[in-house]
Amino acid sequence: MTGSRETDRPDAPVMDARHTAPLPKGVQKAPSVPIVDLESVSRVFRGRTRVGHEPAKVKPALDGVTARLKSGQWIALLGANGSGKSTLLRLIAGVDAPTSGSVKLFGIDASRASTSVRRAMGVVFQSASLDPLLTVRENLAAHAAIFGVPSGDIAKRVEALAAEVGLQKRLNDRVGTLSGGLMRRADLARALLPEPHILLLDEPVSGLDAQSIAGFLDTIARRHAPPRGMTIVMSTHQFEAAARADRVMMLDGGRLVADDSPAALVRALGQRIITTEPAGVDALRNAGLEVLHAPTATAGWGTVEPAERAAAELTRRGIPYQIAPPTLADAYRLRTGAQLDRFHAEVKERAQ
Repeated sequence: MTGSRETDRPDAPVMDARHTAPLPKGVQKAPSVPIVDLESVSRVFRGRTRVGHEPAKVKPALDGVTARLKSGQWIALLGANGSGKSTLLRLIAGVDAPTSGSVKLFGIDASRASTSVRRAMGVVFQSASLDPLLTVRENLAAHAAIFGVPSGDIAKRVEALAAEVGLQKRLNDRVGTLSGGLMRRADLARALLPEPHILLLDEPVSGLDAQSIAGFLDTIARRHAPPRGMTIVMSTHQFEAAARADRVMMLDGGRLVADDSPAALVRALGQRIITTEPAGVDALRNAGLEVLHAPTATAGWGTVEPAERAAAELTRRGIPYQIAPPTLADAYRLRTGAQLDRFHAEVKERAQ
């Protein structure tokens, strides 16, 4: 489903937060109110204009994004660098304010939320909020005190979270000695200290190896699963990570270009897709297939006959083609078009 506002779907579970900390005073209980409500959100960053020069052209980092995020959902913000996903997370976290539109958290303006409301939210940005000279235990204990965890409960809470994220054997290691994957886990434990209702993750698996990615996603999946049902909003450029979510919001150039479950986004492409060179576009159309993307010709179908006709014509003309089941990567490519090359270059660079 394209568009800007989410619809009720059976594959997007809605759960309450009974097994997390009590909601702050004055907060309306979910799911009667969206946990995050985005209404026509735009954010423009204006650069400095030099004397005697024309004002620099301004391109919005976010452009009219509208969506309602329900309690208990795992939402992936999928997009390339510059798509606006990190900017959107900062607005939800309340560390920045929109140029226009509104961002509400638990029905309250996110940029004006009280301390108690902010404590209902755990945030992991790309740069860890930990002191590299302190041990994991010391970092978590210090943050627990900041979050208001009773002093008598801090040691127990730290041990429990370290076990949950797989760091119980590294509690006495300095954070600065940890690998990127372990540091990300330590920062996740910090964000979970106040038992938040919503967890915001900005590119949490960027730069990690496949094993570390799987382990990190498994950890947050357990938090998301019943009975906790934690709400998770995660920005990512990785298709595998986005596919774990209940809902994928695709961003491109600051705009929300698609918003649905991963399965629905893929299903919209048909049972299979055929991809060929620009010279083969007419062969696809002559076979009765709708070309979903050009210049790289891509078409999906629900029945075999048109694809067989197209394949026969392409073979006769010596034009190479490929047939495969559609993937979330295909859905992203077809929604964003010109951004594909840059997106894949970014993925390849970060994987090295």
